[in-house]
Amino acid sequence: MTAPAPPPLESTRERLIAAAGMIFARDGFTNASVRDICQAAGGANVASIKYHFGDKTGLYREVVLHSIAAVCKRRPTPDLTLPPEDRLRDWLRQFLELTLIYRRNHPYLTNLMKQELREPTQMLDEVVRQVIAPMHAMLTGLITELRGGQSENSHLHAGILLSACANLENSRPILERLGAVLPSEPDSVARFADQLTHAVLHGITPPKNQ
Repeated sequence: MTAPAPPPLESTRERLIAAAGMIFARDGFTNASVRDICQAAGGANVASIKYHFGDKTGLYREVVLHSIAAVCKRRPTPDLTLPPEDRLRDWLRQFLELTLIYRRNHPYLTNLMKQELREPTQMLDEVVRQVIAPMHAMLTGLITELRGGQSENSHLHAGILLSACANLENSRPILERLGAVLPSEPDSVARFADQLTHAVLHGITPPKNQ
């Protein structure tokens, strides 16, 4: 009887995405070498990039979307039956988990997006449209609801809050040198979200139970 075949090795396409993610994150899109990517992908043929992705730009697009999709499975989805204050807390907790835990622990997404922000490509427009804009719209609506239906400046305030949360991880080395330890696991993120929610709703005055 013929022995069962061993499980297939990682496909060339998967190896190219993994290798390209690390190199794009290190060098940026412009400076990344297709030959370096193929070599890092186990000696893949340069022609395999054209076969699987069309060109370097197509490979880059796939790397960005693939890495974001892996993290954004956990994008904020507050319980709509809760009061708006609790939904804001849920939104902040889930978004901070996404940025401070899942994105941080991804092998290359944080550095990949740093490169993209340093030298934007067309992919930034796509990321904003597909990922960031829907989250911003949800937060804008929530802020408007918290303000009794007054929408003036809600769009701006949502953008500021979204940006501040998204960039906390990039500021971690500075904040730690200032004595502020950012959370890195779910329980501490939840406590941090409680504090941030209070600050957003009530300013810097301490909670009444303190």
